[in-house]
Amino acid sequence: MKKSMVFTMVLGLLLALSVPLASAQTAQTPAQTPAQEEAAAYKAWYDAFTAKDYAKVYQLGKEFMVKYPSSQYAPNVKKYIPGMRAFLFNEARKTKNMQEELRLGKEALAENAEDLDYLYLMAIDIRANEMEASPANYSHAADAADFSQRAAKLIEAGKPSNVFKSDAAKSVLAYLYQTSAMIEAKNSNQDKAVELYKKSSVTDPANGLLNAQNYLALGVIYQLKYAAVAKKFDELPAEKKSNADDPDTKAALQAINDQADAVIDAWAHFLALPDSAKYGKTADNVKAEFIKLWKFRHEDKEDGYQDFINKFKPVAASPTMPPSGATTAAATAKP
Repeated sequence: MKKSMVFTMVLGLLLALSVPLASAQTAQTPAQTPAQEEAAAYKAWYDAFTAKDYAKVYQLGKEFMVKYPSSQYAPNVKKYIPGMRAFLFNEARKTKNMQEELRLGKEALAENAEDLDYLYLMAIDIRANEMEASPANYSHAADAADFSQRAAKLIEAGKPSNVFKSDAAKSVLAYLYQTSAMIEAKNSNQDKAVELYKKSSVTDPANGLLNAQNYLALGVIYQLKYAAVAKKFDELPAEKKSNADDPDTKAALQAINDQADAVIDAWAHFLALPDSAKYGKTADNVKAEFIKLWKFRHEDKEDGYQDFINKFKPVAASPTMPPSGATTAAATAKP
C-alpha cells in the first residue's frame, strides 16, 4: 500500500511537470523554411511600399539585399533602393537634418564614390547650415573639405552633374575652392587658405559677391600676418632697431612692408567691388584700416589711394552665387 502510494505520487509529479512542456510545444509556431523566410521578408518590404512608409522600405530593402542577394525578388527590391535613398536624402535637406543627410549621402558614396551630386549637395549644405550659421558650427568641416575637394576634382575632369548646368561649373568650382579656403583658415593653415581664396577668385573673376568674400578674407589673413611680423620687429633689441643696416632689422622691416602691401592689395580689390557695400560697417572699417596702411606706406599721405582702388573696379556685372541644388534629379527622385 505504501509502495503503491509512492509510485502514484511520483507519477502524479511527472504528469504535473509534463503539462507546461506539452502546452509550450503545442503553442510553438512551426519553424519556417528558408524559402518561407525569404517570402516573408519580401512581403514585409512590399507591405511597407504599399503603405508608402519609405524609410521602412529603404531599410528593409537594404536588409533584404544583404540576406537574399540571389533571390528572385532581389532585382525588384534593388532597383528601388537608390530612389528611396534619394527621396529620404531630399527630405533631410528640406528639414536641414544634417545628421540624416550625411548618413544617407555617405551610404550613397559607399556605392559610388564619384557621385558628384551627393558630394556637391552635402558640401554646400554643411557650409550653409552649419559653417555660415550664427554661431558658426565647424563640427562637420572635415566632411565639407573632403566633399568639396572630391567634387572639385570631378568637375575639373569634366564630369557632368544633375544639380547644376555645365555653364555654371566655374561658379561651382570657385564656390568649392572658397569653402575649402574657409576651412583651412579656420584651422590656421593661412598659406593654404590664401592659395585657395586666390584660386577661387581666378576661377570666377566676374563673380562680385564671391570675390568680395575672398578679398575680405584675404585681407584679414594678411592683417594677421602683418601683426605677426610687426611683433617680431618690436621684439628686436633696441640697438638692432636703431641700426637701419642691421640684417635682422632690414629683414623685419621688409617683412612688415610686404605684409602691409598684401593687406592693401586685398582690401583695394574688396573696396573696388560694388558688392562690398553690402558689408556695411565692416566695409567702412576696412576702408579706414586700408587708408591707415596706405599712409604708412606712402609717407603719411592719402594721395593716390582712390586711384589705386579704382584700378580693380569690375567691368561686367557680377553674377549670382552657384545653384543651391534645391532641384536635382537625384535628390528629388521619388519611389
